[in-house]
Amino acid sequence: MSLYQLMYNYAHGRGQPPAADLPAAELGKSLALFHNCLVESGMEFQENMGSRQISADPNQLKPVHLSRFVVGFLPFNSVSTKTETNEILFDLFSFLKWLERKDIAHGLAHIDFQKTVQALTHAQDRCLQLSHFLDDETGRVLEEPPRILSTINDMFRVTQIDGNTLYLQGDHQEDPVRVRLSGEIMNLVRLHDHLDLVLGDTSERWVVLEAGQVFPESVPGGASPSA
Repeated sequence: MSLYQLMYNYAHGRGQPPAADLPAAELGKSLALFHNCLVESGMEFQENMGSRQISADPNQLKPVHLSRFVVGFLPFNSVSTKTETNEILFDLFSFLKWLERKDIAHGLAHIDFQKTVQALTHAQDRCLQLSHFLDDETGRVLEEPPRILSTINDMFRVTQIDGNTLYLQGDHQEDPVRVRLSGEIMNLVRLHDHLDLVLGDTSERWVVLEAGQVFPESVPGGASPSA
């Protein structure tokens, strides 16, 4: 059974009220947000009457999806208070436990949910500050716009840090790219961080044109990502 259908069955069985103004509103606010994060991350989905519904099974869930949801997605979707965040994560935890009670395997069963969330919450301030500095970097670039030959819009993973240079591997790119960035950015970035970027090629170097979500690689078992 698809992840969407399982979420729907859970929400319907619990009598969850629809989430106003959210795609997949019928899942209730918490699961709708998580579902939409999974769609955004590129998880397989199908269209049904104009609505995107995750068609992958629960085994396709990975710790990095949880990392993206907690650190990257929620703060960019007007979920900023600790109370609201805790309520949403408790609802997600309850859904995962419901799967386990029904003997339905899922990809997050091997992690310590509470410890992993604590570690991700610890990394959230760093990632939000890093996202802010990346936004500042785009402003500096666009003050005197260079001639751009081509652009890449992708989710990049930091594969190497060398002085003020980041080596980035895009989810949909064969070859890594190198980007030279300011010291304030380099002080915050960590190996394996995920950065949602639009990069521009000036023929001499790559520059940051747009920046979005930033989140760490989640470590299975609840080990803390670098803060």
